[in-house]
Amino acid sequence: MTTIRLQVAPRVGPANPRGARLGAAVFVALWRALEWLGRRAPPRVKSAAEEAQEVREMAQGWQRADPRFAAELYAAADRHERLHDAG
Repeated sequence: MTTIRLQVAPRVGPANPRGARLGAAVFVALWRALEWLGRRAPPRVKSAAEEAQEVREMAQGWQRADPRFAAELYAAADRHERLHDAG
């Protein structure tokens, strides 16, 4: 049987340096203030007509490259406008 002896050196200095808690609190407060200043306003909610118009504009861009896909986009825009504007 083998015996292992470990020697542990005692901790040198204070457990928490002086001012560490205060420094951490100041840092967190500044971080939160900067985060609050950097927030943006929530985006404006678009109406169904505005969303449908954006899809129609996208369909115009696809008209020459893929007319069938553009037709699907036009149909989807019309369907979206009918479903969500009538409500």
